[in-house]
Amino acid sequence: MKISLYTKIIVVVLLAGMGLYFYQFSSAADRKVTAVYVEAWKDAKNIRLSEKNVDIAFIAFAKIDGTKIYFHKDEETNRQIKDNIKKMKENNPSTRMVLAIGGYGADGFSDAAMDGNRYLFTESIIQTVKELGLDGVDIDWEYPAFHAWNTQKSRPEDTQNFTSLMKELRDKLYRLPYKSKGYLLTFAAGTQDWYFQNVEVKKVEKYVDYINVMSYDLIGKWSDTTGFNANLYMDRQKKSKMSVDQIIGMYLDHGIESKKLLLGIPAYSYAWKDVKSGTDGAFSLGKSIDIDRIDLTYKTIQRSYLNKNGYKRYFDNQAKTAYLYNGNTFITYEDPEALIEKVKYIEKHDLGGAMVWEYSQDAEDGIVKFLGDHLSKITSE
Repeated sequence: MKISLYTKIIVVVLLAGMGLYFYQFSSAADRKVTAVYVEAWKDAKNIRLSEKNVDIAFIAFAKIDGTKIYFHKDEETNRQIKDNIKKMKENNPSTRMVLAIGGYGADGFSDAAMDGNRYLFTESIIQTVKELGLDGVDIDWEYPAFHAWNTQKSRPEDTQNFTSLMKELRDKLYRLPYKSKGYLLTFAAGTQDWYFQNVEVKKVEKYVDYINVMSYDLIGKWSDTTGFNANLYMDRQKKSKMSVDQIIGMYLDHGIESKKLLLGIPAYSYAWKDVKSGTDGAFSLGKSIDIDRIDLTYKTIQRSYLNKNGYKRYFDNQAKTAYLYNGNTFITYEDPEALIEKVKYIEKHDLGGAMVWEYSQDAEDGIVKFLGDHLSKITSE
């Protein structure tokens, strides 16, 4: 059969187009990701993601009612939140918007993921993705097969049911109408060694694009001793109970692909008052400050604490973490010097990128923009 010159030209053009598509797709996949959680009800006009090089926004949180999901029980408020999400997506065209379900203390997963309920539950999730024109699903079940310090129902079957839930969601996302970048599936993951007993992380890995490692809260308001919220490495005094490096190491030791791990970074701080120390206040007794009442978000630290009111900034060069102390109050927080070390760590270990909790706590020219600017310049090997 003789092929005409015209047909040959068409084939060449098509092949060139396909090559360009796959090049663009692979380039996007290899780029280090900047992701951030955004509360669904925050005013869309104040959410500037694309201009900060944010790749993924996890819209938080849809809640669970039986086998259905919702944002607010009041029907009109629920509609307004959905409209707000649509505006966020319209205003940030280069950022992939992902529906986040659950959150800490959110009940309902254990029942909804059961064999008799899971089909209707996943149908409700997929229907919401389609209705809002979103780009995927993030499951924040904290934590399967554990009551999460008496905040939720749990049962031993959660372990298998979580795996089945993620598989079913992946199957249904595959069946959605075509998108050039596909649909994302992610989940928020714990930092404790027992987490791997309750969650079949290695089995679930093959169904997901990213694992959002919650590598923060390494100390908190429950402690009567000061310390670090998200130290990259162990401190110079070896007094921290855990480090981000140890947490990531657990995932790698379990054979999880490094490129699927997003390193969690907090945009909030912890603090203690009445801290008596002859040095810098680290690892000293104090009274924990309630951060639900006292604003210690990064934007407030930058505006009201840094180099103000007698606060001196310190940096543990071994732990790669920053903190403030004024002779009475100790604050553990993130700052650019600590962030650049985490960017280097992401590049060194070929992680997928970083995830920030959460957008409204950040300064306008803060953590999210810093990560977006730096991670966007790194590609995987």
